[in-house]
Amino acid sequence: MKILGIDWGERRLGFAVSADGSWAFPLRVVTIRGFAHAIEVIREIAAEEGSERIVLGLPIGLDGKDTPQTSRVREVAADLGNALQLPIDLIDERLTSQTAQREQRESNARPAEDDARAAAAILQTYLEQHPV
Repeated sequence: MKILGIDWGERRLGFAVSADGSWAFPLRVVTIRGFAHAIEVIREIAAEEGSERIVLGLPIGLDGKDTPQTSRVREVAADLGNALQLPIDLIDERLTSQTAQREQRESNARPAEDDARAAAAILQTYLEQHPV
């Protein structure tokens, strides 16, 4: 099953993909211009990749409580599911950005790719919790 992972941001979206349900790989980062543009971009990438499911990182506070962004991402997930007619799963994304930044420092990769690495960390967490 091909799964698309997304690190949602108000200005940028990080994408990752899993072709076999075992491993997640960073795909790309896209700068967006509003919600409608984000839906269009996600629709295009999901179609390109043949995605059958989307996993969206849910930004929960380090204290385990919802933040204002948590509610926003829940709304995005509902709207995205309706627009794309694909299953949307939410996964706690705590610490994925820090993991991506650490990997960037260790590999000397470009910081601009952090969002795609965060998406891969989100997707990998999902895959480990939901074996195919």
